[in-house]
Amino acid sequence: MKCSLLEQNLAAPRAHAPLDRRYAERALIHHEVTYTGTEGARFTTSIGSLKDLSKTGCKILGTTLPVIGGHVTVTLYLNDGQAPLCLTDATVSWIKGHVFAVRFPKLTDDERKRIQGIIWKHVRLPEANHHRTAFRIVP
Repeated sequence: MKCSLLEQNLAAPRAHAPLDRRYAERALIHHEVTYTGTEGARFTTSIGSLKDLSKTGCKILGTTLPVIGGHVTVTLYLNDGQAPLCLTDATVSWIKGHVFAVRFPKLTDDERKRIQGIIWKHVRLPEANHHRTAFRIVP
């Protein structure tokens, strides 16, 4: 009896590594960043260092850490000849040591284009042994 193509694919062992869960390319970028959040009833502003950037979020090395799931306003000093980029309502997705990641809210077209331009200036092609899939097929 013949198996359907779907059954064959489910039964066949996977020879490739799973796709990276990120939907956006990240570039290692080291610029200054400020972030403002709430601590109880008061606002706190801290200075940090941008570690990487994508069009969906960034990683920050900070001195004062926000809470996971909390919302912060992130100001990125991108050194691209334009005013700092201020993104309100970014969500803190994880914290490890003094490093935390934020997920950006829905960006305007101009914000997205600006961030994408910065990423393309800083992105590095991975070495062959660390290469990951550059695209994802979504059913």
